[in-house]
Formats: sequence, C-alpha cells, structure tokens
Amino acid sequence: MVAGEFQAVVLAAGHGSRMTEVTAGRPKCLLPIANMPMIWYPLRMLEREGFQDAIVIVADNTKSEIQAALEKCNLSIRLDYAALPPGKEDWGTADSLQFINEKIKSDVVVVSSDFITDASLYPALELFRKNEAAVTMFFLKPAEVSAGDSLPTPGPKTKHKPERDLVGINADTSRLVLLASVSDFDETLPLSRGLLRKHPHLQLYSRLLDSHVYILRKWVCEFLVQERSLGTLKGELLPYIVRKQSSKPTQKVEDASTIRGNTKNDIFQFAKESTLVSKVLPISLSNDHWGDMKGTFQDDKIRCYAHIVEGTSFGMRVNTLQAYASINREILQIWEKVTGGNVLVRLHPGAEVKSTQVDDSTLVGEGTLLNEKTSFKSSTIGASCTVMSRTRISNCVIMNNVKVNEGCVLTNCILCDGVEVGANTELKDCLVGAKHTVGAGDKHNQEFLADEDVLMEI
Repeated sequence: MVAGEFQAVVLAAGHGSRMTEVTAGRPKCLLPIANMPMIWYPLRMLEREGFQDAIVIVADNTKSEIQAALEKCNLSIRLDYAALPPGKEDWGTADSLQFINEKIKSDVVVVSSDFITDASLYPALELFRKNEAAVTMFFLKPAEVSAGDSLPTPGPKTKHKPERDLVGINADTSRLVLLASVSDFDETLPLSRGLLRKHPHLQLYSRLLDSHVYILRKWVCEFLVQERSLGTLKGELLPYIVRKQSSKPTQKVEDASTIRGNTKNDIFQFAKESTLVSKVLPISLSNDHWGDMKGTFQDDKIRCYAHIVEGTSFGMRVNTLQAYASINREILQIWEKVTGGNVLVRLHPGAEVKSTQVDDSTLVGEGTLLNEKTSFKSSTIGASCTVMSRTRISNCVIMNNVKVNEGCVLTNCILCDGVEVGANTELKDCLVGAKHTVGAGDKHNQEFLADEDVLMEI
C-alpha cells in the first residue's frame, strides 16, 4: 500500500510551449483524448496504484476550469489544488515543489499531467524502498511506431527534433550514475576513471523515454526550499543529485534543522537515512557491489536509481503536437490497459446521432448533433458540436463547440474549440486554431489555419 507512505504530486501548470497551436485558450492538461481531459489519465493511474489523495499544481488562472472539468470525471482520488501565484505560471517544476513545501509530509511521487501509461509504478517504488534511495526515475523503452501512426501530423511540416537524454545506469544495481542531455556532448563523452572503477558495468542509453515520474525523499524537497537556484527537476535538480552521490561532504555534516541564518547548505546536510537503516547497514553482510572492502552501497549517503520498464508496456509523454495526434489515433486500442478497464462511453447519451455511418472507432461527446447523410470514421467529436449533412469526417480530432457545415470533407485534421468550417470545404492534414472560421468552398492541405491573434501568440 502506498497511502501514507507516499504523497502524489501532479504537475499541471504547464501551458504546452511545444504545442501552442492546440493549447491557445485551453490549459494543456485539459486537452481532450478520447473525450477525457489529458490529466485524467495520470490521475487514473495513481488510483490504480492505490493512491487516495493527490496534490495538483495548477496555474492560478486555470484552477477553476481544471477543477470543474475533473469533477465530471468520476474519480475517487481526492484532489488538493495548489494554485501558483499570478504571474508565476512560468515557474519551473522544482519551483513548484518549493511552493507547496508545507503540504509535503512524506516521500513524494511526482507525475506529469501529460503522461499516459499502462505500466505499474510498483517496481520503481520497491527499488526506491529497497535501496533507501534519494531519487528514483521511471524510464520506458521507446515504442515501435504502429501502422495507424503512419499518417502525417496535422499542420505544416516541422523540423523539430525531440530532446534526447544521455542516461548511464549500473547494470548490476540499477544505480543511476549519469544524467545529461545528448546535446551537451559533441563526439566524445568524458568519463572519469573513478566512475568506471566504481561502476564497471555501466550501460549508456540515449533513447529511453523519461516519463517525468520521479520518486523523491522528503529531505530532497526540504533541500529544494533552501537551494533556490535549482528551478527545474529534470534539467537542474536531478543532474545535480546524480553528480553529488559520487562525492563526499567537504566538511563535517550538520543536521540541516540545526542551521540558522543564511548559511549556504550542502545537500549532505539534508541527506537522512532512517534510524533502522543506519543501524542495520554497518552490521549487514549484504552488498550491492564487488571488488572492494567498502560497505553496502559503497558507503554513499546519497543514492539515485533508475527503473526501466521491461516488456511491451505502453508509455507516452503527450508534450508535442506529434504526440497529441499519435495518442488520439492509438487510444482506443490501448484504452482498457491504460485505464484499468474503465468503461468507455463511445456515444454520449446526451448526443443526438442521426447518422447511420458512425464506425466503432468514433467517439461522440455530450450535446453534439450528427445529422443524417454524414459519415464518421476513426474520429473523436467533442461536446456541443454540430455536423451538417453530406459531410465526411475521418481520422480527425474535433474539440468542443465546433460547427461543420454541409458538404465538407475532413481528413486527418485537428479542429480546436469554437471552430466553424464553411460549406463545401475540403481539409486534409490540417490544424485549425481555436475560434477560427474556415471559408466556404476553401481547400487546404497540410496547413495551420488560425486567426491573427492566435498566430501572434505562437
């Protein structure tokens, strides 16, 4: 059981800087996936893992909207919303943890609101417990591209290259000993002899998916409050801690709780082992390494670990437009696994479906009207939409309050909230920004269509 031992923190204040075409006017965490808000999926994962409560960090100007959306989702997990102060929406993830420090009473599981998976957190939690770790990170191997993902991403072609991490893991112990961005290195990777002597069976990875699920000791969060220079978890705090585990205190370690004033605190002043562990380790015969006479964990006071999910588990960070398009194509095939068998409402009872050509891979939201003489294939239609007669829609994501007039053909498109498509329009591989009106009779292929104010924001 995790209740009481760990607190769950869900990061949901991000505005989606790499997918602003679809987040204009809507919090990123509320982007619809199978007509459920994106944040519902990690919250459902936490429910499956036994969490009864979660702290959800949101921007102040989106709190009421996010709260109202989740109240409709029938979640059993209790949610405590922590709203970042106005003007602080650009705070980093570590800044956000500093902000809620008074709410943190135990070790923490930090989850991003854009992570969708069917993998269990339990092995990572066990790795964390077993090794009295300071940090445990949760990685997945990249999934193979399915046939359904061969469609192009709606909108203009981009040359965006995904960020790649360089991860070094001791194959024998799962110790995480190197964490950096691939872009930090040119053609060579310098490794110290001391590091290789200590971890001779070092495996390097450059294509693992960092899920942004981090298991942290409470003392790590306390250290963050003192070390304000570390603004992000992924880019600053975690590489710092990974490096520190291989070093030793430069002076006698004092308990951080005894330090007063503006003294610069070293992380070793915060690193704490449980009373039981500190008594057992010196007399234990168990060990996690060979070739020297050092104690268990090589006498390191700070220890970082990595759990790599094995097998065919699904996992995705929905943090780019490409990922958003992909998850909407894949979600029905993996629905039962990623939701734990949650009931899928394909046609909402409050929808009016007059069409006789709605296939089993199409979802229709509340208050939507699909007129007769229309055809729908592999598409998600949101709430309060209207689709007029003689229209064909396939492989599309249509958000809320969208109107598609008669005689239209839409193929592999994303239509954001409040869009209106004029009569006899043809759109293929297009992305249409919020509240934009597409002219009657227009034909567009692989374009981003939006009002001037939306284009200026992007």
